[in-house]
Amino acid sequence: MEIGKGERELAVKKVVIEEGVTSIAAHAFHGCENLESIVIPYSVTRIGHCAFYECESLRQVDIPDKVAVIEDYTFCGCNMEKIKLPPNLKKIGYRAFYGCRFKQISIPASVETIEAKAFEDAYKLEKVTWEGKSRLREIKTGAFRDCNIKKLTIPASVTKIQDSTAVNGACAIKVEKGNKKYKSKDGVLFSKDGKILICYPRKRKAKTYKIPKGVRTIGESAFDYMVEKGYRHLKKITMPDSVRVIKSHGFDDLADVKIERLSKNLKRIEKDAFIGCDIMSLKLPDSLVYIGDLSFGNISGTLVIPKNVKEIGYHAIAVPPKVKKVVIKSKKLKSLSKKAFTWNTKVTFVLPKSKKTAYKKIFTNKRLGKKMKFIYK
Repeated sequence: MEIGKGERELAVKKVVIEEGVTSIAAHAFHGCENLESIVIPYSVTRIGHCAFYECESLRQVDIPDKVAVIEDYTFCGCNMEKIKLPPNLKKIGYRAFYGCRFKQISIPASVETIEAKAFEDAYKLEKVTWEGKSRLREIKTGAFRDCNIKKLTIPASVTKIQDSTAVNGACAIKVEKGNKKYKSKDGVLFSKDGKILICYPRKRKAKTYKIPKGVRTIGESAFDYMVEKGYRHLKKITMPDSVRVIKSHGFDDLADVKIERLSKNLKRIEKDAFIGCDIMSLKLPDSLVYIGDLSFGNISGTLVIPKNVKEIGYHAIAVPPKVKKVVIKSKKLKSLSKKAFTWNTKVTFVLPKSKKTAYKKIFTNKRLGKKMKFIYK
């Protein structure tokens, strides 16, 4: 027997489902904004997706022991303050508890997967407890984003954290002893070998951070800071010369943060790496080979593209009103996006004379704008 959409009443405040019902249909109580209390019997084995979506007055739910999956959006938009998860739960679905208001949650040892954005924007969530010996394997994008977790522990069983946003809604991250994929240092998450900086927690309150020597890659969204959320503790980052790659969104939206210099061995700056950053003075290292799409925002002075760069992506260096001259030192450039330099001001490009024939096909007013001037020397 199933409770379906046809049986709901938007004005109802309390529901008691009879024993014998085995399933609550998808969207069964969707939008019942006055629903304050519901009793779900032990006989229920499945609760469909969006079943309690936007039940804004619902404060507490005990989920029956036989339910194995919290499906997508099940409690999304509820202002729930307490939740009891079943002991045999296997998966917590996409946005299952998005925006809920509980301060703590205990996750059963049986849970293997936490889907994307499962607890995103649960801004009152301060404590996550793992029951027994956790069998959790995967935490997906945004799962604990914009929470307020004091210390988020990654169980030893976890083998995949999709990206930084999966766990960055914390003040600190700790990895259980015995985890074979990850480790933490000073509350920051790294790959086990320490070569990839995976996540700098958004709410870490230090004003400065020195990236450890040996880190070779700044991972995707590693410093996904979201200034508009008010996370403004960090003021300065020091980068070691071991860093070779900055992945997509690596230093996203660090508007108030000073990055002292780039690694002298940096080879790749990938898509959106410094998007939203106010980098007013930047020297690109000679080791650099690739500058990806939308890599930089505001720069000033003379921009020098170093000697080994082979590719510059779409809108790679966007709208820098104070740049008057660009010096292209590289003689190896093979690919330049039509909108690599999206400027509306008059800019002079200084290009290597030995590459005049080849670069005339790449650097043209038609591709870069009518106000561009080209000098070969």
